[in-house]
Amino acid sequence: MSSDELQNILEQTWSGLTKAAGQADHPWRLPALGTQGLNGPDVRTMVLRSVDATTRQLTAQTDIRSAKVPGFRKDPRVAWHFFDPQTRIQVRANGRVAVHHDDEVTHAAWAAVPEANKRNYATSSAPGSPVDDLSPGQAQAAGDAAAYANFAVLSSEITFIDWLQLDDEQHRRAQFTWTGSDWHGTWMVP
Repeated sequence: MSSDELQNILEQTWSGLTKAAGQADHPWRLPALGTQGLNGPDVRTMVLRSVDATTRQLTAQTDIRSAKVPGFRKDPRVAWHFFDPQTRIQVRANGRVAVHHDDEVTHAAWAAVPEANKRNYATSSAPGSPVDDLSPGQAQAAGDAAAYANFAVLSSEITFIDWLQLDDEQHRRAQFTWTGSDWHGTWMVP
């Protein structure tokens, strides 16, 4: 990268993402994830679960029975959107997602899932299934094995970042593209 300031922005972006994965109240903790679903474009809010800047990985968790999973398998391209209203920084990150199910990635992640959250994966019906009223759609207790059988980790390898800071006087924008061995950063017109 040609500019120390660009390098600093990239490092601060990855640092912010890492903090967001560990802080429930961080503004980047609940990003929007855009995909090309089976029926066209789709966007949903996800919980950012982990970040690894070295391998350029962002992870989220889902139920393997979710309608989004076949979409990821058909077209793994994804776009993440993060926005902090206080700093007025927007980060868009593009990459490809891999669906992990019943492997060492999910085993490690499952161990960190709070017991109260495990019941989210223990419902008898798939997410998005119609129900007559809300209570049958919620699992009251988690049968650990049954819940784990529905648990999946979405691991997204990031290859492009668009950073934008909105300001009353002058917006600033930079883009970063993974070259295969390093990030190439450039300033952009906001």
